[in-house]
Amino acid sequence: MRTIKGKVTWIDILKPTRDDLDFLKKQHKFHPIILDELLHLSARSRVEFYKDYLFMTYHIPIYDPAIKTSRRAEVDFLITKDKVITVRYEELEPIENFFRTLNNNKHIKERALDHDTGRLTYYLIQEIIAFAMRQLRHIEENISYITQEIFKRREEEMLQKISYVKRDVMDYSIINHPQEIVLNSLLEVGAKFWGEDSRIYLNDLVGDHYKVSQHLENYHQVITSLESTNGQLLSAKTNRVMQRFTILAFLTFPIVLFASFLSVDFIGKFLTASPLRFWVIFFSVIAIVVSLVIFYRKKGWL
Repeated sequence: MRTIKGKVTWIDILKPTRDDLDFLKKQHKFHPIILDELLHLSARSRVEFYKDYLFMTYHIPIYDPAIKTSRRAEVDFLITKDKVITVRYEELEPIENFFRTLNNNKHIKERALDHDTGRLTYYLIQEIIAFAMRQLRHIEENISYITQEIFKRREEEMLQKISYVKRDVMDYSIINHPQEIVLNSLLEVGAKFWGEDSRIYLNDLVGDHYKVSQHLENYHQVITSLESTNGQLLSAKTNRVMQRFTILAFLTFPIVLFASFLSVDFIGKFLTASPLRFWVIFFSVIAIVVSLVIFYRKKGWL
């Protein structure tokens, strides 16, 4: 647990224990059910408005290189008139960044802590949304790589990479979309809790989050188009392979036919009775095969 004080106070709790909850219980009249929920992760994001405080669960998408997709991280907010309490269950870059900024930048510390808890909440969530925007960079980089490599006859490899990016975009969207609902809810209850003056700040958060959603939608459209293009290239490649196998089958047909003739006793004796006849037929077969090769090349099939 760590604390930064100004006109309002920010208390940050990492990996809450029962002792942390007992401390919060002594300091404030939080509902016991709310405090019990802080011991584990929540399944959904939400904002709840109580008489003297707000409780909010906010989820953050974080890219995990081990599973090659985004996973959910959680920050819980308990907000009173003079304190903002954040509870988290792992080290989170936006929280750490904001803590360092308050310690190192006196101007931002005054702006965040010398007004009301609405202003502090605004700056905290703004930092989280900025982090969410940065988390989109790996998707952009992967899409850029696929765009550069897709026409280099590596369709099978691109298919796998496209599948990973599509899953990442989908997982990110699943985490990101409910936060839009949370921020719109915060806009409504926050105006009641802090007053109408807070509406402009909370509305700004909704707008910032909308930018993240727009980028995500654009990436979804691009990767869908790349998947379609790669599928067409892979299909064309498969068709070319099948075409060549079909042509090889036609090229070998005269040879197979000649060998079949030789396997018949009467025809075999007839051909072997005169070596000249054998070689005439043999070179005739070769001539047919060469003629077919030339014909297929002129048609562009080989």
